[in-house]
Amino acid sequence: MSIKTFEIDWEDKKEIVEYEDDITFGELENILNKCLDLTEIQKPKVNIPLYRQLILTAVVRKAPFPIRDIASIRNLKSSVAKQIMLGVMKDYPLAKYLEEWVGTFVGEDLSLSDQSTTSSQENSIGQNPK
Repeated sequence: MSIKTFEIDWEDKKEIVEYEDDITFGELENILNKCLDLTEIQKPKVNIPLYRQLILTAVVRKAPFPIRDIASIRNLKSSVAKQIMLGVMKDYPLAKYLEEWVGTFVGEDLSLSDQSTTSSQENSIGQNPK
């Protein structure tokens, strides 16, 4: 884990936000457990706002607002929250963790970066009558 920093606009001045670029396995499992509903495995439900809020409360180490309080995160001005999301969430993409979770469920590595795609598509006109 390392600490990363970036600046945000806060009350007419620049302030520093510090966050950890990695999270413990237990913290991540707890966050995903709260944000994912796999009752219907074919139609998983994801609470993205809660995911983002919980990630911020878990990894932000320094900010010009209370950092361990979801209510303070929810009460941020939208423009400030957007800056923080852009700074922090690049290290915590939900899609990455969902792939890992589903991969452990089905017993496969589902990493999108490892999959190849074809550059040509099949004919979509239909069958050629003969």
